[in-house]
Amino acid sequence: MSEHPLHQIMHPRSVAVVGASNDTFKMGSIQLLNLLGGKYAGKVYPIHPQQDLILGLKAYRRGSELPEAADLAIVTIPPAAVPEVLRDLGERGVKRAIIISGGFKEMGEAGKGLEEEIKKIARKYGIRFLGPNCIGVVHPAFHLNPTMYPYTHQPGAVGVASQSGTYVTQVLPFLAKSQIGFSKAFSVGNGADLDLVDCIEYLGGDPQTRAIAVYIEGLKKPGEFARVASRVSREKPIVALYVGGTEAGARSSASHTGSLSGPDFLYDALFKQSGVIRAYSVEDLYEWAFALAYLPLPRGRNMAILTHSGGPATSLADACNRWGLKVPVFSGGLQAKIRQLLPETGASSNPVDLTFFMDMGVLMEKLPAMILEDPSVDGILLHGIIGSSYVRSMEKTAQAWLKLPPYEQVKGFFLSPMETFAKLPQKYGKPVIASSFNEREDDAVAFVQDRGLPCYRAPERAVRAMAALCRYAEIRSRV
Repeated sequence: MSEHPLHQIMHPRSVAVVGASNDTFKMGSIQLLNLLGGKYAGKVYPIHPQQDLILGLKAYRRGSELPEAADLAIVTIPPAAVPEVLRDLGERGVKRAIIISGGFKEMGEAGKGLEEEIKKIARKYGIRFLGPNCIGVVHPAFHLNPTMYPYTHQPGAVGVASQSGTYVTQVLPFLAKSQIGFSKAFSVGNGADLDLVDCIEYLGGDPQTRAIAVYIEGLKKPGEFARVASRVSREKPIVALYVGGTEAGARSSASHTGSLSGPDFLYDALFKQSGVIRAYSVEDLYEWAFALAYLPLPRGRNMAILTHSGGPATSLADACNRWGLKVPVFSGGLQAKIRQLLPETGASSNPVDLTFFMDMGVLMEKLPAMILEDPSVDGILLHGIIGSSYVRSMEKTAQAWLKLPPYEQVKGFFLSPMETFAKLPQKYGKPVIASSFNEREDDAVAFVQDRGLPCYRAPERAVRAMAALCRYAEIRSRV
């Protein structure tokens, strides 16, 4: 993939930043701060027409004054100034750019003319670029983040191509709560040069990317999308969120990125033809991609449900049937084995409900292994990941009447079974997805998420992710 035009954008040895200043409320300055704060190891060249020093770095008046042709230029200036700056960078030999500036075709006829002008300049100088009207790229493992939002959690295996900058940047706190990490992420904006299809093609060949999430407001080359997505989806799952299928969505996307939308039924057919899984919410887009990136595919749709509470058990079972998954009654032999581990109040038929039962080794180790060994089971949905948050809240509640042992003394009781639990998908070659009403402030939730096992905020979200795995398994079976 080193010859793909996006490779240099994601692996620059030097970056010129046009539009940064010492005013930290300006977009360009925030981008420079994130580039520096993210520990980018390459050379950084701020370009500013008046300031000599920006955030401690020597600044240059023009691109032509740079000591070298930067591998990548980030351009965040008023739109009318972009052509001259792009021409100047081209004269210096710069070949890759990200044009953050808005005010192009999304603004109507005058903006369309300006966008055509920068495309003509780019072609003249051999510049390949993302944008305009985008937010940039994120490559966590390379410490490259010239966007307006810090990337603070660990890199991952989900590649992103988005016509929205927010779904690459402001979504990051939400993703961090589930430890959904990017391999590489692209905001393409108007896609005047390099667009969504180019990004999907690049991510398809990227060894760090195991699943691809795509946010679409409209496609200008649906045939090319179908060709590339069909080829990529044979090897890697693609999940797409399309939002231009309604009157309001189409009107908003036209003013946002100038995209031409189409009715839902056309995009549904396009996705089906291309082997793309359609999501209908931002949560599902990323949560499904995360599950697809880390879990083995199920061989069928027969799911086992395991919980310590009847409410989540029923929610999981109901959601399974609504999403086309089966919850078959276990065989008499498997139920007999399960009952040996349950309290008298427990249910063994499927769902398996332990009711109130504090032996985490049974819930997280013994029962899942017993169930996954059964050839009739294709995957497990488990609700009830719990650790530090519960124990510490009980410590506070009980402190007026008795002294409970500090959590550090009982931590192993909760976390030791999690080690085995997190390895179950790889051991048995079957998917396991968890849910919990706790987030990463609970160390047990964080423990399994950090090891690539999805743990979502609600039972129904876990079911939807499992249904996406089943859908992709069926797509792959057609290849």
